[in-house]
Amino acid sequence: MQMKGLAFLAAAISCLFGSAFAQDAQTIEHQGIARQVLVRAPSPAPAGKLPLLLYLHGVRPVDWKNHSDRALDALADREGVVTAYPEAVGFRWNFAQPMRNAQRVGDQVVDDFGFIEKLIDKLIAENNVDPSRIYVIGDSRGGLMTFSVICRFADKIAAAAPLITGMFGAQVAACHPSRAVPLMAVAGTDDTWQNYDGFLNKDSRLLSVPETMEFWRRQHRCTGMDWKILPHRMAEDGTRIMLTTWTGCAAEGAVRLYRVNGGGHQVPTFAAGNPEWIEKGGR
Repeated sequence: MQMKGLAFLAAAISCLFGSAFAQDAQTIEHQGIARQVLVRAPSPAPAGKLPLLLYLHGVRPVDWKNHSDRALDALADREGVVTAYPEAVGFRWNFAQPMRNAQRVGDQVVDDFGFIEKLIDKLIAENNVDPSRIYVIGDSRGGLMTFSVICRFADKIAAAAPLITGMFGAQVAACHPSRAVPLMAVAGTDDTWQNYDGFLNKDSRLLSVPETMEFWRRQHRCTGMDWKILPHRMAEDGTRIMLTTWTGCAAEGAVRLYRVNGGGHQVPTFAAGNPEWIEKGGR
């Protein structure tokens, strides 16, 4: 189940990002705030309970209702998966508690953990979701939130894919998962926003991606690693992807890193890149 989940997440990541189309817009009341989520059930719906894929966005969506992904939903249709795209208040997740410059509504700090937990429970109750097959993907700040979600709700998440970020030191210090959640990460060595080698400022530290993966290696009690350069599929692209798989883990192959040599602050894709985004965050 764990390895099948990581394979599904790998397929899902390969679909990001494409043209979007409308979903079923829903609201969830939390902290007296009407929180937004786009939900799409597979069509036609297969028999039995369905897996759930949560996508946690980075600080990028301009029009939230068009921030779902056609290819991701096509994959979900094929695999029989419910997809959900929750919206962060101000498009910025509060991925730690407490945190500097937290999103607020009035005099209260936005509780994104409570919102996501309530969302999962709602989808289990109303969308025939299988509580043993819940997966999370997040990129950039959504990747930070993904790390925190699997720390906080390890008993609810089958596997996760935190993308283009390491963890902050405060997240690691607060992370005491009830179980080691299988995960696969994607990160670019030339990321100019969430540096692959991490960074330090006066009140926080972003761990490097290798340090972050070492934390999860310990969680999974892995004892070794294998790596390989994946086949290059676009001659004009200057990046290369190296897959590291940790071995000797309690669940074999449960920790994976796709290191994009020369890659910037974006998820690998065959779609045309946004020139402005590439200029800011790397290709």
